[in-house]
Amino acid sequence: MDVEIALDLPTLEVIASRTAEGPVVGSVVIESIERGVTVSGSVAFNWNGDCRRCLEPVDGKSDVDIFEIFQVGAPDDSDDIQELIDDTVDLVPVVRDAVLLALPLAPLCREDCGGPDPDRYPAKTIDQVEEESATADPVADPRWAALDGLSFDEN
Repeated sequence: MDVEIALDLPTLEVIASRTAEGPVVGSVVIESIERGVTVSGSVAFNWNGDCRRCLEPVDGKSDVDIFEIFQVGAPDDSDDIQELIDDTVDLVPVVRDAVLLALPLAPLCREDCGGPDPDRYPAKTIDQVEEESATADPVADPRWAALDGLSFDEN
């Protein structure tokens, strides 16, 4: 059975991003299995947040895949199988969890965002940081500076 989804969820928030106004839309396929059904498909939703570098507003759209198993008499200790009660599949918790997990933790307004003060704190790629750390002398902890003059020579 093909089912179209349009759910109005309350605003979900993770660190610096949150779901935007509007429904979560998508489609799922419900298929019969022994003692239950599987639900597979995808949903799309809009989100907004703050750029992790410059703190300007960021908007985006995400798609997330869904796959759940609903079974009659599902074991209580199973996190992978949902309980199927009275031949009814409740997609709200499934969609809510999938959307919450798909929200970006640290969104960027653009990949080359320089941040609030790019001259003082330039944005660097991982390769640039690794190259700098490989060529730089290790920084000594100033609390150990008193030991620099210590000598173990017997003379």
